[in-house]
Amino acid sequence: MFDDHAGATGTEPNHTDVDGDGEVSGLVLLEQLRARLAAELEAEDRAALLAGPVAPFGLGAVHDTLAVAAVSDTAGVSDDDLLAMASTIEAARRRLDAVSLHALAELDVHGVTDTRHGLITGSWLAQDAQLPIGACKARVKLAQKLRKSLPEVDTALAEGRISFDHARVLADAANPRILDDFALVAGNLVDAAFRSAFDRWKREVAGLAELLDADGGHRPGDDPCDNRLRIRRGLDNTLHLDGQLCGEGALIAEHAMNAKADELFHRYRADQELSADLRMPPHTTLLAMAAVELFREALAENADTSTPARPEVALIVNASDPGVVTNSDGMRIGDTERTTVLCDPVFRAVVMAVHGVVTDTGHQQRLVNREQRRALTHRDGGCVFPACDRPANWTDAHHVWHWQHHGPTQVPLLASLCRYHHGVSHRDGWTMYVTAGQWFWWTTPSGDTFWSQRHGHQRDGPIPHEDTCTGPTGPGPARNSTRPNSTGPPDTS
Repeated sequence: MFDDHAGATGTEPNHTDVDGDGEVSGLVLLEQLRARLAAELEAEDRAALLAGPVAPFGLGAVHDTLAVAAVSDTAGVSDDDLLAMASTIEAARRRLDAVSLHALAELDVHGVTDTRHGLITGSWLAQDAQLPIGACKARVKLAQKLRKSLPEVDTALAEGRISFDHARVLADAANPRILDDFALVAGNLVDAAFRSAFDRWKREVAGLAELLDADGGHRPGDDPCDNRLRIRRGLDNTLHLDGQLCGEGALIAEHAMNAKADELFHRYRADQELSADLRMPPHTTLLAMAAVELFREALAENADTSTPARPEVALIVNASDPGVVTNSDGMRIGDTERTTVLCDPVFRAVVMAVHGVVTDTGHQQRLVNREQRRALTHRDGGCVFPACDRPANWTDAHHVWHWQHHGPTQVPLLASLCRYHHGVSHRDGWTMYVTAGQWFWWTTPSGDTFWSQRHGHQRDGPIPHEDTCTGPTGPGPARNSTRPNSTGPPDTS
C-alpha cells in the first residue's frame, strides 16, 4: 500500500502539501484515491451496495479522483510509491471490471438497450464507447456466464482475487457439456491461479476441461475449418495475422517456426560476436522473422539447388520525387525497406498520363543479369557478411554504390548478401565500402569496422581509409584528387 504521506494513522490528511501554484501534490492525490477506493471496496454490506442505486457506489467520486490523478505529474513520485501505485491501480481495475460486468449483465437481462436503442447490449456498448464490436459482445457473453453459471468466479473477480483475463479463461473453458461439473471445481481453479504463472495456469485449466469433456463431441482439428487465419493491412505498411491452427497442422507449424527461430538465434549470436550493434531481438521477433523466412524458402524447391523466390511487388516511384516509394495502396515504404528492395529489383515500367491513367506497360528488366550473377557466385561463394553460411543462390546482388545514387550495375561494385544481411547493410548508421580489389568492409553506428568474407573465409588486416574506397554515394574524394588510391591489404584471392 502507499506510505501515509498525509500524516499519522487516524488523523486528517495534511492539506499543506501543495505545490507552488497552490494545487494539491500528486502524492496527496494518490493517497486520496487509495482512501476512496478502500472506502468503497471494503464496505461491510456488499450485497446491499450492489442492490442499491448508483449513488452508493461512489463511482462519480472515484471517476473525479481518477481524472485528476491521470493528468498529475508522477515525475517526483518515489520508486516505492510508483510500485504501490501500480499495484493499487491493478487491484482497482479488477473491481471496476467486476462492476462493469454486473452492469452489462443487468442491462442484458432487462433488454434496455434493445428497447431504447434497438441494439443488443454488446452492439450498444460498441457504439456508445467506440470499441470493437466483437470484443464488446464477448464481454457481455462473459458477464452473462459469470452471473448465471459461475458465481464463484464472479465473486473472486469482485474481490480482486483474479483478473478479468482469469475470468475469461475459466468461462471459455466451461463449455455447455461440462458446465455443471466445471462449476464445482471453479473455486479450486481460482485458488490455483495464485500458485503459478498465468500461462501455465491457463494450460492447466485447459487440461482439466479436456479431462471433464473426454466423452464430449467435437475435438479441435477434426474439421479443416477449425484452422483459420485472418490477414489485414495496418498502418505504416504493417501486416496483422490472427488465427489458430489445430491438430497436426499446429504441431508442424510450431516445430517449423521454433526450429527456424533457433537457427536465426544462432545467426544473431554469431553476428553479436562480430559487432555489439547487432543486438539479439526478443523471441517474439525471432518467431516473426522465422515465419517470413519459411515463407520465402517455401517458394523455392531446395535452398541448395534453387534460386531464392522473388515475389512480384508493385512499388510506385514518382518521377518528381524519386526518394519516396509507396506500395500500390499509397503506403510509404520505410527507408531501410526501400533501399533494400530497390537495390536488386525486377522493374516493370508503367507509363501513366497526367491524370494517372495507365497508357503502357514495359517489359521486365533485371538489373543484374545471369552472367553477372555467375561472376558474383564465382567471386564471393555466398553471402559476404562474416560467418554467414547462406549459399550464393540465396543472396541478393547489393549495390555498394547505391542504385538510387546512380550506382552502376557492375560486378566490382556489387556484393552477394543474404536477405537479412542485405537489410543490415541498409540500416541507419551502417555503411558498406568496396575496395579496388573487390573486398568489402563495414562501419557500424558505434564505430566498429570489419572485413567481408569470400567462400566462408573472412579477410584480416587493417581497414583502409574510407576516402580511398567506394561507398553508398559513390567514389571517395581520393579518386578525383592526386592522393594515392590505397585499397588496403593486397588482393590475394
